[in-house]
Amino acid sequence: MIGAIFLTAGCTGTPTPIASGPPSSHHLVAPPTIANTLTVQGVEDGRTVLLSDGTRIRMAGLAAPEECWAGAATAFAKAFLLDKPVKVDPGDPAIVDEVPLWLEDGTEYALLAVSQGVLRHASPHDAAFRDAEDAAAKAGLGLWGDPCRGQPKGPTSTPAPPPPAASTPKPAPTTTTTAPVFGCAITYRVTYRWNGGYNADVTIINTGNAPISGWTLRWTFTRGQIVTDMWNATAKQNGADVSATNVSYSATIPAGAKQVVGYTGSNRADNPDPIGFSVNDHPCQIR
Repeated sequence: MIGAIFLTAGCTGTPTPIASGPPSSHHLVAPPTIANTLTVQGVEDGRTVLLSDGTRIRMAGLAAPEECWAGAATAFAKAFLLDKPVKVDPGDPAIVDEVPLWLEDGTEYALLAVSQGVLRHASPHDAAFRDAEDAAAKAGLGLWGDPCRGQPKGPTSTPAPPPPAASTPKPAPTTTTTAPVFGCAITYRVTYRWNGGYNADVTIINTGNAPISGWTLRWTFTRGQIVTDMWNATAKQNGADVSATNVSYSATIPAGAKQVVGYTGSNRADNPDPIGFSVNDHPCQIR
């Protein structure tokens, strides 16, 4: 299993979101001149970090992570914040809630996370946050895409159907059993990039007529890319060859359904799409 490897190049310049929908009209806000520069020493979740001065802060403007996207939100925060210099307003070195935090280049992290669909915003009266969330939702980024679709996952209940009305018994219908047929298709999309690194989604589509119960997705890089973090699956990499094996909550893909595997990668120069996608060693169609 790949250990947690984070990019040393960091973010240079203002990161540019990649979205298939209309761009947001918000602007990432520069930090105030009074802000302190510290280093992020730990990431608890997508909105809570521990700073080098011992302060534990919850970032302003971000709602609690959704259950179905919490792991991805934490991975995103680690990729952009862990061991990186950040700027914050000075505050009490105790547990502090609702503190703005900026990356070293002046990008406000909360707006960045919301613009990429990593977290919902918690600033209903702030137009910048509303625009960022609307743009992410329209583009289907992060928790607005599969498997969350913008809704928190939780148990649901279905009312019991009413008892059938009395009727004349009918002969049991003759049934035929269709042999299970395996089929898969893949869509690949880079969702965010920066100097030396990127985030990408690999979507598995079950095109067969039976559920896929337990799976391993494989692909091959062609330019020396390295997977540094992954969500909705467990990653292994051997040279250019990558495998992603389901975790407990993503093990079953019903017929006709999709499962997204997201990852953070590092790259040196150009970053062509991987090749040779397969699921359980069956080659998959690329869409």
